[in-house]
Amino acid sequence: MVTAQGSKDNNRLKIINNHWYAWQTVPADLDETQCFYSPVHVNYSTIKGKNKSHILLAFTNVLHLDGAQDFHVGLKILRHYKDILVADLFIADHDIQRVAIVSRIDFGWLQQHCRHVIDEHPPSLFGSAAEQDVATYLDRAFPYVHSRITSPKQPPEEE
Repeated sequence: MVTAQGSKDNNRLKIINNHWYAWQTVPADLDETQCFYSPVHVNYSTIKGKNKSHILLAFTNVLHLDGAQDFHVGLKILRHYKDILVADLFIADHDIQRVAIVSRIDFGWLQQHCRHVIDEHPPSLFGSAAEQDVATYLDRAFPYVHSRITSPKQPPEEE
């Protein structure tokens, strides 16, 4: 489980391995056409750095344009609150200037940012448990995430 250092850790979003989160990236120039939203399944996370402000994260992005893909990224925490983490995004060998926003995921977030997922895979198709719990729904709508087809076999390498 990943949280930033300090006495307020219990009040901050915890990034837990093998859990679903809402993922958003925003380009540095705030070009709204380049914003990206997706549910992501965190496979591995760890805190790095002297002041615990860096996170290494391995996750499966189920809505990537080329199909579901695994990513190993670095995050430099800018803000860390109860339900949201805002960080500079670093991907090895890529010069990108983006901010990543990681937050708790729920059906409201999916409705607002990824309506097409719910339209294509209505929760009612997966039973009452999937209609009540977003993680159960996402597990059933994207079963390959747990099949190890897309999941990394090892934790991300340090930068």
